Amino acid sequence: MLTSVDGIKDQVFDYIIIGGGTTGLVLATRLSENPSTSVLVLEAGSAHIDDATLLIPQQRWLFMGKAEYDWSFKTETQHHARDRVFTWPRGKGLGGSSAINNLLWNKPARQHIDAWGALGNDGWTWENFQAYSKKSERFVKPNHNTDVLTYDTKLHGEHGPIFTSFPPVISNLEKDFRKAMEAHNVPTIQDASSGEIRGTSPSLSNLDPSTHHRAYATNMYYQPVAGRTNLKVLVDAYVTEIITTEVNGLITATGVKFVESDNSYIANVAGEVCLTAGAIMSPKILEMSGIGDPAVLERAGIEVKLDLPGVGMNVQEHLYTGVTFELTDHFSGEQEVNTFDSLATNLGLQKELHASGKGTLNLNTVDIAFVALADISPELNAKVIASLQSEKDAGLAAQYKVQAEHLRQNVPSLEIILAPGPSKPPLQGFDASKKHVSICFAANCPLSRGTIHVTSKDSLAIDPHVFENKFDLDTMVELVKFCRRLAQTPPLKGEGEGRLKEIHPGPDCKDDAAIAEWICNNVNTTFHTASSCSMLPKELNGVVDPQLKVWGTHNIRVADLSVIPLHVGSHTQSVAYALAEQAADIIKASHK
Repeated sequence: MLTSVDGIKDQVFDYIIIGGGTTGLVLATRLSENPSTSVLVLEAGSAHIDDATLLIPQQRWLFMGKAEYDWSFKTETQHHARDRVFTWPRGKGLGGSSAINNLLWNKPARQHIDAWGALGNDGWTWENFQAYSKKSERFVKPNHNTDVLTYDTKLHGEHGPIFTSFPPVISNLEKDFRKAMEAHNVPTIQDASSGEIRGTSPSLSNLDPSTHHRAYATNMYYQPVAGRTNLKVLVDAYVTEIITTEVNGLITATGVKFVESDNSYIANVAGEVCLTAGAIMSPKILEMSGIGDPAVLERAGIEVKLDLPGVGMNVQEHLYTGVTFELTDHFSGEQEVNTFDSLATNLGLQKELHASGKGTLNLNTVDIAFVALADISPELNAKVIASLQSEKDAGLAAQYKVQAEHLRQNVPSLEIILAPGPSKPPLQGFDASKKHVSICFAANCPLSRGTIHVTSKDSLAIDPHVFENKFDLDTMVELVKFCRRLAQTPPLKGEGEGRLKEIHPGPDCKDDAAIAEWICNNVNTTFHTASSCSMLPKELNGVVDPQLKVWGTHNIRVADLSVIPLHVGSHTQSVAYALAEQAADIIKASHK
């Protein structure tokens, strides 16, 4: 199925795809549908095909941090005069982050997608997103908990490669969570896949219900077509540079330099180079190829081929943490509450139960509430809107104008998650003999903007600028306070003094200053990094045009989450697949 360096020797490819992750394998599958088109995929990581650690849900709780499954960059940033080091994992391996994510599949608000078009990108609309998302999806109806696991089949694809389904095991706190949210004027909705996402609804997982295995880009897109003779996939091939020359005033790719087994090679291209290495590596590869801000490149000792200052700028990330509670009552009505805690005490039994669709390895988060800032703090919402009017930078001002309008319209920018376990895997620092749940929360439309830049030809610096805009931190403080109110709201609260005993951050963390301090020490990336090669007009610090072509180049495109100009308020998996499906059609159309 996979090729070797010898297998591509002396060949010239129509397309070279850099990065065999989520979007890269979608693109490879679609572009190789034409048997006369030759496609090469270069993936820096290993294949991990049929790897049970990836296929079996929730084993990620046990292997997070292992070098063979994620490759973490660390970056220092300053909060309240203290240094804070963030670990920034993402998928290095065939399938990319779709091989290691938490499986959740949901869709953004209509306004989040339409905002891309409003920022100067014709063709990037909610209607197109929905069509391409459905093209990638194969939804399977649930046969259990049907009173909780609600859906609208019209909003889902039925024949796409990626299975979506509900997890076989749920926490059984969902009904109580929904009623508590309703008490705070957040409605329960049948299915948030319509683009109208404000409210609480059950979230799908990318699970094959016949095997209870992860359905991801490798086993659902690539493996069924791996026998195509015009498709070559080389793993453990680390790209160091796109080889370019100038033709008629445009930078033109002629090949891709990569390292495999400590040896350097060049793969030749006659058509296009498609960069799908993800929001961290795509800007790095452009900069290593001499495409970027001249000041950044010169400091790194890299020859400037194309002056494009937007590369590595405008970085946006979903930030999250959660309030964790010990359950003093393990039942919701007559149903026992299921949590991840048993993975720490009887993993062997859970592995035995997995194939039958039972046990903790088949448990996943279901209920997510997408809410607007005004839902939790109308006063802060008004302050943020007022603050966004004074931005001087033209590129950021255009984005802030859209974000301010979303805040006025109460478009959800936050999420609150009923998580059946401690807020941070692995299960560290908690009494494994007890059961825990967390009310996790995320700020999905940040105002702060980070950077990702090379510092030399082989090193990279990520500066997320977390909480550089103080309203991002203020928002998370309000989220903690809302989650605490929610935990004290019946029926989620339980009987009497309540069943949710807060242990993290704990009752000693009381005022806003203490909560902010705790957040700064505990907030994490959700691995939804985006926007480092933004699809924007060049004068607004854009990197790619609406056809995903790098400004000033003839045949270099970027097709991953790095091109999103303004982050979405949902999880990013469905977005990545839809983006790649649309990118494939754009590329095909350009060569008709």
